[in-house]
Amino acid sequence: MEKNENKISDKILSIISIIIILVIIGYILYSLFKSNKNLNLNSNEIDVNKDLSNISSTENIEINNQDKAQVEKEIIYKDVEIATFTSTLYDNEENRVYNITKACQILNGVVISNGSEFSFNNTIGPMGEENGYKLAKGFDDDGNIIDIPGGGMCQVSSTLYNVALLANLEITERHPHSRRVYYVPADKDATVYYPSLDLKFINNTGSDIKISAQNDNYSVTIKMYKIEQSN
Repeated sequence: MEKNENKISDKILSIISIIIILVIIGYILYSLFKSNKNLNLNSNEIDVNKDLSNISSTENIEINNQDKAQVEKEIIYKDVEIATFTSTLYDNEENRVYNITKACQILNGVVISNGSEFSFNNTIGPMGEENGYKLAKGFDDDGNIIDIPGGGMCQVSSTLYNVALLANLEITERHPHSRRVYYVPADKDATVYYPSLDLKFINNTGSDIKISAQNDNYSVTIKMYKIEQSN
């Protein structure tokens, strides 16, 4: 009888031990499951926050770009004429007109920033035949009329000189011809010869300025404009 009771006790202990082990295993599995679930939730929250951050950043960039475009759209500039001068072509020989036209095309639309110095020679460049200019009448150092490459260029520079005077610009270099020319008033001519003789002036208007240069077979007209904001 006692032996049977011992067997029953051993079975009960075995069952209890198994139950305890199962409970421990179950607790461990539950803990692992709960931990993984929290990790997934945190990861999802990070992804959501990241997506929201990206959306917010994109929206801010779009808004900033729209604001910038709006500001640029609202800034409108206008050209205000400050001086103009026209000289007459008393000599409209074909090569001379060709050289004058070439120089006017280069000058037309040139913008001189506020405070900077303009150089006729640096703008037009070398005036030789290798640069596309033709032989036409001009003066040598003694006032003799000779054929020179770029002949007629001085009428353009002299016309521009008178515009600069009318605009009250600061003249920093100017040279008279070796004899009187009649397409501009006396003592208001400006001869040029690359690279030694130049016409230079400083834009002291307080704004950027733009040159307009046009010609035909009878005259050269140069205008100067201030570039100002219209609002």
